[in-house]
Amino acid sequence: MKSVLGNRGLFQGWWITAILAVVAASGRIVVPLTVQYALDHALLDESAPDRTRVLVDSVVVGAIAIAIAGTSSCLLNRRLVSTVETALASVRERAFEHIFRLSPASVAQIGTGTLVARLTGDIDTVSQFTRAGGITLVINVSQMIVAATVMFVFSWPLALLVMAVTAAAVVCMRLIQRVVARRFAVVRVEVAALYDGVSDLVNGAEMIRAFGASDRYRTRVGDLVERTRHAQMNTQLPLNINASLGEAASGIITSAVVLVGAAAGAGYVGWIDLTAGQLVAFLFLITFFVRPMQFTVSMLGEAQSAVAGWRRVEELLAQPVETVSDEDGVTLPDGGIALELSDVRFGYDEGSTALSIPELYIDSHEHVAVVGHTGSGKSTFAKLLTRQLSPTEGVVSLASVNLSSVAPASLARRVAIVPQDAFLFDRSIAENVAIARPGAGDSDVMDIMRDLGLEDWVRTLPAGLDTQVGAHGEALSAGERQLVALARTALVDPDLLVLDEATSGVDPATDVRVQRALLRLTKGRTTVTIAHRMITAENADRILLFEDGKLAEQGTHEALVASEGRYASMFRAWTSMNTL
Repeated sequence: MKSVLGNRGLFQGWWITAILAVVAASGRIVVPLTVQYALDHALLDESAPDRTRVLVDSVVVGAIAIAIAGTSSCLLNRRLVSTVETALASVRERAFEHIFRLSPASVAQIGTGTLVARLTGDIDTVSQFTRAGGITLVINVSQMIVAATVMFVFSWPLALLVMAVTAAAVVCMRLIQRVVARRFAVVRVEVAALYDGVSDLVNGAEMIRAFGASDRYRTRVGDLVERTRHAQMNTQLPLNINASLGEAASGIITSAVVLVGAAAGAGYVGWIDLTAGQLVAFLFLITFFVRPMQFTVSMLGEAQSAVAGWRRVEELLAQPVETVSDEDGVTLPDGGIALELSDVRFGYDEGSTALSIPELYIDSHEHVAVVGHTGSGKSTFAKLLTRQLSPTEGVVSLASVNLSSVAPASLARRVAIVPQDAFLFDRSIAENVAIARPGAGDSDVMDIMRDLGLEDWVRTLPAGLDTQVGAHGEALSAGERQLVALARTALVDPDLLVLDEATSGVDPATDVRVQRALLRLTKGRTTVTIAHRMITAENADRILLFEDGKLAEQGTHEALVASEGRYASMFRAWTSMNTL
């Protein structure tokens, strides 16, 4: 954990933690010492001058020791929980920041459910372990050390006997612990897969109901649940074996000490010299040594689960980022943004090519439409321009700056993309728009609505800008969701605008508003539109036709129609279909 927690982790001020743990453990060990003293100097010694005073002093010392141990334990608990939770909060922040810097391809490869599991369940496993048993584990380990030390003071031969049996048990437990570790790693993987399955089920619930696929998904989720249950059950056998070994070790140690102690008292073992009080105290010390060991064994499962979860968090933080930080990145120069692609190739898999563009230049303030059949490379091209994907080879430049070196904050201020299905948070329209610019208020949002000609639409809403959009914007129509997305983009005031056919799927009643807002939004900006309708391409300054991942044709609408090439064929097919 140290590699992740760093200076803010458990290792900061470790000596204070160690002192509190030793004091808490020593306070408990004082009790058998007071029992030994009371037995040898009062209860079993009839010649003692003041037996009552010895008993009272023993009780007082034991009570004070217990009070000190309890106070130290409380302080240790508070210190460790505070330190761990502070460190985990820092890790959560780092993990969120790290995810924002991962490429969309990496996020898709890892899986949304897995990311959620690592940010919540895996980190919470560490927190729960700390609260449930981690504190007691620290105290018990300290108690074992102190108890062993006192046992060696009383009788090193008996102490060696205790250590020998314990060592044999620990070796066996260690071997079983490796099995436990592997099986808990499998548990965390299965839990992440379950998160993925549940995430798909919740997000696609409406579609699943619409297509009557509930039985199929119920079977799929049921299989994931069963795999998770099976993985959890596989951890129980080695855990139970470990617990049994702890009980067996306790019984063997206690029996051996009683037998040797009795033999010594009868004169059969001359090399052990213990008083009756010391023997009783030694038996107490065995309990203070073995019981913590048994607890440690019982906590191995939770500890291994916490370690497995922690390693998965470390794996996430070790994922290479594909974007620079704001501190290391380059700020785009002021003014319009021109695009330039040089020897660009991109493949989703090693050795494959989804898009190949030897050379392409888009001037600032130019409106370019991108057309082509499904799978031709249009969306890949748009993602390369907005750094949602990074080219496998070649360079994409914005305003003569390599896109890979642009600072995220600068890119967010100067470049915006409006997808076909814009994501909306379960908040008001005003909040969904204002998220685009820190510090923006309702007045700024309303100004943008006026600029886009959407003021009349806002007045038709039940609560105006305060209208709640619902989860994923389900309270709005597809066209209304696009209006919110366009307003959000306008608030950014970008110099480069990438539109993934923002008017496709828009209901006719809202289409006029969307087209009017788009006309105002694209004015004076470099605009790249992924066109699914040919009417969108007609209004562009230039058209790029992609085919099989390559730029097959480019030019104005009139020139391409006159050339009788692929675009002309597509346009005629679209025109004839829409005149039927």
